[in-house]
Amino acid sequence: MSEERENQLPACQKCRLRKVKCDRQAPKCTNCAKGSVACIVVDPITGEQYARDYIRQLEEKERGLTQRLGALDDAGVVTPVSTERSDGSHPTPAGPETAASSGTQSGFVGDGSGLGFLQSILSDIKWQHHRAQILEQLKKRPRIVRHRPVANALPPMVQARQLFDNYFTRFHVHHAFLLRSEMLDVFNRVYSVPPSLGRPSAQDNFRLFMLFAISDTTRHRACQSAGQSAEHPYGYYLAAESYLADIPLIKGLDAIQNLLLIARFGMYHRIGASIWEISHLCMRQCIEWGLHLNAYGNPDPLKEQHQRRIFWECYVHDRYSSGILGRPFALLESEIGMPLPIDADDETIITSGTNVLDTVPTVTAVHPSEVSINLFCIKLRRLSSRVHTAFYTSRKSPSSSTADGTRTPAFRSIGNVYSSFSQFDSELHAIRASAPVFSGPRCLYERSEWHDFMYEKDRLLLARGAMHNLPARQFSGASILKEILKACYMSATRTIELYANLRSKNAITWTRSYFQVIFTAGLTVIYCVILDVLTDNHGLSATHTDPLRTLHICGSLLDFFKDKMPDAGSFATVFNVIKEEFVKDRFAHLLPSSANVTAAPTSQHRQQLSGHLSNPEVFSSHSVNGNPLHSGIGTVDGHYLLSVDEQQQQTTADAISLRDFPDITTAQFPQELAIGLTDDLMNQLESGLGEYAWGSLNPEMNCWNLLGYE
Repeated sequence: MSEERENQLPACQKCRLRKVKCDRQAPKCTNCAKGSVACIVVDPITGEQYARDYIRQLEEKERGLTQRLGALDDAGVVTPVSTERSDGSHPTPAGPETAASSGTQSGFVGDGSGLGFLQSILSDIKWQHHRAQILEQLKKRPRIVRHRPVANALPPMVQARQLFDNYFTRFHVHHAFLLRSEMLDVFNRVYSVPPSLGRPSAQDNFRLFMLFAISDTTRHRACQSAGQSAEHPYGYYLAAESYLADIPLIKGLDAIQNLLLIARFGMYHRIGASIWEISHLCMRQCIEWGLHLNAYGNPDPLKEQHQRRIFWECYVHDRYSSGILGRPFALLESEIGMPLPIDADDETIITSGTNVLDTVPTVTAVHPSEVSINLFCIKLRRLSSRVHTAFYTSRKSPSSSTADGTRTPAFRSIGNVYSSFSQFDSELHAIRASAPVFSGPRCLYERSEWHDFMYEKDRLLLARGAMHNLPARQFSGASILKEILKACYMSATRTIELYANLRSKNAITWTRSYFQVIFTAGLTVIYCVILDVLTDNHGLSATHTDPLRTLHICGSLLDFFKDKMPDAGSFATVFNVIKEEFVKDRFAHLLPSSANVTAAPTSQHRQQLSGHLSNPEVFSSHSVNGNPLHSGIGTVDGHYLLSVDEQQQQTTADAISLRDFPDITTAQFPQELAIGLTDDLMNQLESGLGEYAWGSLNPEMNCWNLLGYE
């Protein structure tokens, strides 16, 4: 009975508003049927509205597919992924279209839309013995203790000043869309006693509370790591939320900055709004004001610099969220005319005495300004956007391959692919070489290791895009294939090693985006080794046993993620199963007999598939008005206060997709490989992971917990 109550739909919107009992009958509850109105159910997490009859039709369709799958199981038939789509005689009920279900997939530029994790497990016969356990366990959600934070009051002056300085020392380094001088005036107005500088406005209070909410995430996670209690930063957000009715969210630069602050906080905690929709609203206002072309209103140099910074922050948000969800960019690169901000401090611009911004003296890489890191990240984002457009926009799913098993690449020849790859690779290297150098880094973003991590991550995106567009027939351009394959392997390996190095110093922390990068980089290493990247390792300083060390590091990192984020457990377990089977098959002859214990955990990980998600551990989370909150805030080490999901802007948008490789696996996979590392299996695993990293899954694939953990 309790399980039925847990799975029961909530009361409809009409009954909730009237505060009457809803019998939850389909297609309409009794009250809605009497009133001849639509019976609408509101999702308490996303706020989306659904007709109860539409939900009933989906449930009936699910039951039919489950029965069909059971019948095929009894007959010993493997169900191809494509059979899960309804045909013309059984149309899907009309409902909100999603990126994952849209028929225009080929027009999307991102990696986030896919078929989901569940189908990846069902797609290969060699995983059939796991299916019943996975189906049973993935539908369960860990039990969460939800807290309801209350709005915080203004903190004492000393604490407020610490939060203010922390924001501009760390968060502002990566996302410089606020003017420090303006925010300092706001701070002084709010904390002026008596209010000699004027009474603070609703806008002042909103901005300052939002700044505190974002900045306080580092202190909160540090206290959690130390086992100390601390007020949740969501309390500052609730305080800011009380001013929403009195501040602009449409029209003007103030409105765009307000939305960007909300979006920044939304990167850390669930706020009941879509980051993608906020980013598109920001870009739409930029276009209406002409900010995508140039500054408006004949501003002075500092205001023009500020307008540039605001537009490019909107650009980064759009590229990030669209890339994750697999949706079109809000604006084409060819339609952007706004120059990049100049690399100079605000004080330099003010004291320059010039009326033309571009004549202000700029800094060098060894003497960076407050926007140098921001510029470095914007340049990387622009390049990765071009890579997406060149290599990923026209990609097709494995089911769209031609009759002979080959794909139809957007490039005409292997020479075109290699030429584009080489050009992008040179540009990427030049951007990395131009990264600012800090003699005494104060935060993660000023570390050269983080710059290397960003470079390798984007180079891996590039190499995968090139691999995807190479012809499937391997007798053509073998040397080019090997060169790109080596670049792919080296970048995947370096990505894992760099993250592990930063993690060992407590300079970086766990987030869904980092989990995604490490997980898929590990799969990439396996993929490249299977394609014999080490057979002819000329120009590749790697031995045949180096992948063992890399995969061991990767597995350890994923276990660390699983400990910190329980809903990542299913992916970590699947990777360990794949890794152990792969090591046992590929490297058993290279290992001493005593090292054969490496293969032993396989059965243990298989048992975890049926056990780890049902573990009755209680993890803390927070909820306001029924909306779960998720956090990606990091630990701290000494004076390195980290703003973790700031990196999510760059690390997650290019969600790694192993389906970007061509269907060349059948020709080079060893026949004796026992784990069925098919291209379909890997791309399905990753596509679900892309949705997982964003925290938003296909509503038809409710496989695991969408909550985040702190």
